[in-house]
Amino acid sequence: MTTEPIIELPKFDTGQYEGCEFVIAGGGARLTVRFSELPDFGISFERVRWHQFTAQPNRSVDMIKTAYFRLVELKTSSALANFIKRDQAPRKAYGELHHYRIYLDETGCHELFAQSAHRLT
Repeated sequence: MTTEPIIELPKFDTGQYEGCEFVIAGGGARLTVRFSELPDFGISFERVRWHQFTAQPNRSVDMIKTAYFRLVELKTSSALANFIKRDQAPRKAYGELHHYRIYLDETGCHELFAQSAHRLT
């Protein structure tokens, strides 16, 4: 699967990772990553249509290799293609969708179909 880096998290020792908070509200989502010696790092997702969380014990090697502490876009996502194909709404709530993934060590992996993603901090 082809991936493209979208947002790199700041450089830090993985022991400084303290967890994250993921909130979906009003059609958008916000991921806040917390560190012991750095400011919180936020990512906002616009027009979220789908979200999946995979706990650390269930993660795949591909999740770690492609998205370890960074947001990537899965450019050749069959899951996204199938989602768009099945979306029968006459007026879409999005212009285009992207398949985003971020793997946060012992927390696990978040994946989303969203129109866009950008750094908050």
